[in-house]
Amino acid sequence: MGRFFYRLARHKFAGQHFLRWLQIGLFLIGAAALLGWLPNGWITAGTALLLIVSLLTACRYWQAKDFVEFRPAEMPLLTPDTLPSSAKVSIWASGHFAVENKHQHFTWLQGFFRTFPSREHAVICLCQPSSFLWLGRSPENLHGMWYSFFKPEAVLDIRWGDISFGKESLPGVAVTHTVCVPRRNWFQPEKDAQKITYLAFPERDDALTVLADLLYDRYAAEIASQRSLNGFAKKHPQDTWQKLSG
Repeated sequence: MGRFFYRLARHKFAGQHFLRWLQIGLFLIGAAALLGWLPNGWITAGTALLLIVSLLTACRYWQAKDFVEFRPAEMPLLTPDTLPSSAKVSIWASGHFAVENKHQHFTWLQGFFRTFPSREHAVICLCQPSSFLWLGRSPENLHGMWYSFFKPEAVLDIRWGDISFGKESLPGVAVTHTVCVPRRNWFQPEKDAQKITYLAFPERDDALTVLADLLYDRYAAEIASQRSLNGFAKKHPQDTWQKLSG
């Protein structure tokens, strides 16, 4: 259902989203029933109102999840390791994106994940033109490249599991991180907001590689902190993981 509601909310016809056209149609049916132009006046009007409320409720439910279903699973056993800065891992990404001070939520955009030498993570995706029911078109101002950047210190949580969008289901990672949302007006100042970026991978090995990269900084900080407290000389944390993994 998430895919269906995403298409309703994303595609426009005659300047209005398909979801709005559905609401208008149901409202007109309800009004016509109350005026006696349709049979079972109050019953028909009540049913139309119930469908309007149901559409709004369902759309907001899926919108809060970026229109995908994430099923968490037990964290796999792996050795945290860095991703080479030259590596670009293919993904399908959902969540918060930005470009040139424009912010937008997208679902199931194709792109790639990479980590820069500074350890900043980047999700780089392309929003391509799409259609719905031969009439609806995606807004042209949303087409093009969109980005999501987050540093290790901005990451609040990392979860492993399966991510579904419609009939597609792939292994993936849900990363909760903070995003600086710029000031919009006097009533909406600049603020840090929590966002979840869903990364789905066509290849499970790629998913594990990115997971190891995301976990690297968290465990490196923990081990460095423990060694500092115990008075041991600090070594590269990967030395310890390599010994543990044999």
